[in-house]
Amino acid sequence: MTLSTGQAKGLRAALVEAPDHALGRVVAMLDSLHDRSEVDILLDGIRPRLRRLRPQRPVRLARLLCLPLEGVLVNPGLWKQSPLLVPRSAIRPITAAVGTALGSLMTELEVLAAGGNLSDEALVHALGQRLWPAAGQASLPAPPPGWTEAGLPEEAAAPMLALCAAVWRHGPALWAAAYPASREGAGEPEIRAALAPLALEGRAALLAGLALLLRDAVRPGIAVSVAGSLMPAIQQTAEQELVAALQRDGALVAAATSPGEMAGAAQRLVRRMEGLEAADSRMAREQRRQLATTLRREVGAACYAYYARALAEGLLAEATRIAAGPRATDEQVAVLERMARDLRRLEVAGRRLAAEAAFDRTLAETVGRLVPLASRDGGLARVEVARLVEMLAGPQAALPLLEDDGAA
Repeated sequence: MTLSTGQAKGLRAALVEAPDHALGRVVAMLDSLHDRSEVDILLDGIRPRLRRLRPQRPVRLARLLCLPLEGVLVNPGLWKQSPLLVPRSAIRPITAAVGTALGSLMTELEVLAAGGNLSDEALVHALGQRLWPAAGQASLPAPPPGWTEAGLPEEAAAPMLALCAAVWRHGPALWAAAYPASREGAGEPEIRAALAPLALEGRAALLAGLALLLRDAVRPGIAVSVAGSLMPAIQQTAEQELVAALQRDGALVAAATSPGEMAGAAQRLVRRMEGLEAADSRMAREQRRQLATTLRREVGAACYAYYARALAEGLLAEATRIAAGPRATDEQVAVLERMARDLRRLEVAGRRLAAEAAFDRTLAETVGRLVPLASRDGGLARVEVARLVEMLAGPQAALPLLEDDGAA
């Protein structure tokens, strides 16, 4: 598949603008294409949304090969021949070479993968356990066929293939540490077991493994501390990557387009900052403390600003409009309750970051404006308003409405 500049630009814009409920279907269609070399580049702009939404995507062995490398895959325009990164334009020639080298194993795994999707963690783990170590031991030509046609310099092939092979050899343990079955995330022993073999492979391999853990691991601070203990020379680089990863998390919160999306992104950031200051060196602890303080202040303020705006322009405006009309339909009440539920999630996440007093004040003002909307004759019934108040502020705040209703 070859896209013109106009086609690529249009498809990229469509992906960015697609609502959450449609994005998964569009990506699944693109995933079904045989040649995904250009598609992978187009998806760069929405990868943070894909990680959040985790739509069902079909298992393709080429994509499975890339999973342990996700921390170092970049758009070709950002590569600049760095020995620590792999441009997505290299995926096609590398995966084709692996397919040729593994032969019958690839055919067998393709049969096992048929009909599966990447959200099936057990399937990904089972296939990866067989595919990644085998790929890491395969003898691949440098450069592989199609390398120069992809616009890649011949001299970059050997170090890039060596990096891929090193990560693949230890892919199962690395993947298990990055995406463990437990919601609590991998602990220090699991992270050390994943990174220690990569440290023996060299600096590039260790940083590649760390980059994967920094993307989604529940405790990225532990991963950085472990990597630094295994190879002290990379400690400063690892700390810088930790800062960049958490700042990206903060940017995702600020870029959210709905209360539910912002709540999810904020909750993720809160979890990833837990235990952040548990570093071995005093300098690292102080740097992380300053980072946490800044993120809490800035992201907490963003959460509060969005919360206050969504309350006023969303829930309160809609509730006021419905209350002024005929009896609300079930669908209208359901919409209001969904708004209230998402706003509550955002408030809880925002309070864990900062601005508790501001949330208290705004929440009290909101309850004060909702209560008068209750009516027996039209719009919103008292029990419906009480339900909204309960969702936003808890049962104690809603109790006076129900007591008044019972007394009447």
